[in-house]
Amino acid sequence: MPAKIIDGKAIAQSITDRAAQRRDQLGFTPGLAAILVGDDPASRLYVGLKEKACARVGIHFEKILLPADISETAILAEIAELNGRNDIDAILVQLPLPQPLNEDRIIAALDPAKDVDGFHPDNVDALLRGRPRLIPGLAAGIMELIGSTGIALAGKTAVTVANSQVFYQPLAKVLTDAGAKTIFAGPNEVGRDGATGLADVLIVAVGRPRLITGAMIKPGAVVIDVGTNRVGDKVVGDVERTSTETTAGHLTPVPGGVGPVTVAMLLSNTVALAAARRG
Repeated sequence: MPAKIIDGKAIAQSITDRAAQRRDQLGFTPGLAAILVGDDPASRLYVGLKEKACARVGIHFEKILLPADISETAILAEIAELNGRNDIDAILVQLPLPQPLNEDRIIAALDPAKDVDGFHPDNVDALLRGRPRLIPGLAAGIMELIGSTGIALAGKTAVTVANSQVFYQPLAKVLTDAGAKTIFAGPNEVGRDGATGLADVLIVAVGRPRLITGAMIKPGAVVIDVGTNRVGDKVVGDVERTSTETTAGHLTPVPGGVGPVTVAMLLSNTVALAAARRG
């Protein structure tokens, strides 16, 4: 049977509705600032989607546009100003940053209490120790998508294909807490006889269009495609959809899968940080 397509838009709407209800209970308008460095088209698209989502829920949104050749010192000064503003409850730095900017140093400059993506080292450490300020939006969104299938994670093998451990660590924590065995694989470790063939749940976030095909996955697997790649005039994922639909049990589409849910979780986390700071 063909894979069931997971409706990310419907899941995102449910998360957004809950965030809007909680925002209405605050008694003030939460504020989110997004720092966008350079003119990467995909990054501009993502920030634009976040801005529109904030407008729908009633979150004040500030977009800080900086040139690609800006110095690291200047970015850190922008972050320091935002850290000190009481009307800004949440800050995100849109990744990736242009070279040679050091993403780790820039993320570490954020006030951990305003780090809406949960990437600050203190927040990652708190999550791994089981005392998170919040669950990073992408990891939380992926868990919502998996949960929508009705498949219990206990005893299942979850494989994450990604370029770095930075993405994997928070996700591995929440998957492990749900009872799954977690495996990390680099983009060169894919294939039916490799890590992807072991996955009851396969999460792919590499940034290579159509890297994963149906021949590389376990029949019936839940496949979560985080990749967003522009090929000509189309946006495609890291998973080749046509062949995977005939093998997987559940599959997120691109677009319309992980993206909307991640944006919705950003709203939820912004409201949560605002409530913790000023509620």
